[in-house]
Amino acid sequence: MVVFVLLLVFMTMPTHGHGIGLDMPKVSHPVSMPGALREDAMQVAIMRDGYVYFGADRVKSQDIPSVIVDRMKDKSIERKVYIRADARAQWGTVKIVLDGVRAAGILRVAFMVDSRRSPIR
Repeated sequence: MVVFVLLLVFMTMPTHGHGIGLDMPKVSHPVSMPGALREDAMQVAIMRDGYVYFGADRVKSQDIPSVIVDRMKDKSIERKVYIRADARAQWGTVKIVLDGVRAAGILRVAFMVDSRRSPIR
């Protein structure tokens, strides 16, 4: 019974989408990015409905440059932004965010993806 309850709890926990499921693009050969797991990593989430989150805070996509510049005042922060975009997010929103990241002076950008499961042969 305890195992069933734990399984139910873990299955219903929200994924990285701030309480909303984020359907990440799937690729066959993803590259591990352990820097994205750092507590102080600059992460931007783009939801399928167009909402943008910087870390846990919802921001307007046009405000991304100023938010990043404020965050970069801390010299210990890695100068890299990790973007987690829903697979069904509109390209226009992703482009605005990417342009904002570049406008803030960040040249190192990583798009987070999930691994595509290959069928067992």
